[in-house]
Amino acid sequence: MKSYWFFLSLGAVALGACMDTSSGGFVSRGGIRVIPVNADVFEVGVRANAVEANFWCGAGDYARRQLGAPDSARVYVVGGTGPGTVSNNPETAQLSLKTPQAVQGATGRSGSWGPRLGSSRTVGLARNQCGIDSNDFWS
Repeated sequence: MKSYWFFLSLGAVALGACMDTSSGGFVSRGGIRVIPVNADVFEVGVRANAVEANFWCGAGDYARRQLGAPDSARVYVVGGTGPGTVSNNPETAQLSLKTPQAVQGATGRSGSWGPRLGSSRTVGLARNQCGIDSNDFWS
């Protein structure tokens, strides 16, 4: 029984280390890192082989839990996929609770995949994407 508690404690410490947010970042329910760029823009970085839903999951979870946005608020893509501006992640997108026309400091780039520049979803719908691990098109 002692070994059970030891391994359980060790697992909790390891999980805590994986979710370190000392760099100012946030880790979503789906394990997606979100880092603020400025007061209006945040950068969602996904892992290799991610799907578009991962961007929305990170953005929605961050908007709700970190920014306190209601599920009815909209999250807008203000910078398409590409290398991070505040992280070393090669696969990031920039999002905001403000429309692309109302933000400053976003890349404004169009990515080759992932969420399209200017597209939006409600925070609630974005958070619902957290359980999606594969692209339905290829399933």
